[in-house]
Amino acid sequence: MYGMELMGMELNKRHKNLIVFLEIDRCMADAVQAVTKCTMGKRSLKQMYYGKFAVTFYNMDTGEAIRVSDADANRKDKEKETKEEMRKRFRETPAEELFNVERVKVNLPNPQLPGAMHTSVFCSVCGEKVGDERHVLRGGKPLCRSCAEGSYYEVIEDEE
Repeated sequence: MYGMELMGMELNKRHKNLIVFLEIDRCMADAVQAVTKCTMGKRSLKQMYYGKFAVTFYNMDTGEAIRVSDADANRKDKEKETKEEMRKRFRETPAEELFNVERVKVNLPNPQLPGAMHTSVFCSVCGEKVGDERHVLRGGKPLCRSCAEGSYYEVIEDEE
């Protein structure tokens, strides 16, 4: 909510010029999606998988971007507190003390912009279509990332 306020954007309303970059895939991601109305399906929500409690708000029209990170998560000298004490502190502490805000420059290649698929190639190993330059080249041939780097899944051959 603080990031949307800093960007001068209304909460709980879809802004076609807003792209949000999430650096964590925890509960904060759900909250950011709910407040910004950005979604992965509209390509306005980008998951970065950095494992950090941070989010960047990028206005495509103006080029303005801010990165908001959880100041509390980055403190090494945190005192033990109960969940209720933490909730109370969050309610009573001004947002500028809870978050670090940095003005940043976002480099977003054209194929990563919202809209229809910009480019596609077929993986030279598995034959599946790979969109928007998400492939790698090996020996001049396109490979999907799962063929090039290994995958989270393994195909199980049917026993006959």
